[in-house]
Amino acid sequence: MAFTVNDSFNIGTDISFVISDSYGDTFTADDLGDLLSINATFDLHMLKITPITNGGRPLYQAIPNGITGDMEFVRTNGNITSIFTVLYKAFYNEGLLPHFTLSVSVLNKGGQVDEYIFPDMVFHNPDFGLFSGIDEVRQKISFSCPTIESTTNIASILAGVPTTGAISST
Repeated sequence: MAFTVNDSFNIGTDISFVISDSYGDTFTADDLGDLLSINATFDLHMLKITPITNGGRPLYQAIPNGITGDMEFVRTNGNITSIFTVLYKAFYNEGLLPHFTLSVSVLNKGGQVDEYIFPDMVFHNPDFGLFSGIDEVRQKISFSCPTIESTTNIASILAGVPTTGAISST
């Protein structure tokens, strides 16, 4: 029996990102530690209508309702703790709740790069890590944002769906 290795899929090592805010701050994954994983999930609000006509056949709609995700790092510095220390201070001293933009680049096996932007993003549920024994310290940051944008051509797979205009998060 012959075994063929399929190299047409990503294995998880082909992503990079930059985070920025409206105050001119910019940082990369490397600035936060050794990136272990990043996950983003599309949140959809499901509507289900079960009419008493048409045999009671249910009708479904999936309404876009934001994106949530998280990033996990091995601690190499104190930058994650510093970010949230500054964010807490900005809120309690100035009443500020900064939003961020996450710009992600994904390298495909064919050499093309897909680029995505997660605008108006907020961080939440920071996990500063468990310090114990001889294990690495893993830190996790969760995030949420209202929408996603692509700077690459995404229309080709759904060419018939109208997408005129930009999606606004305001």
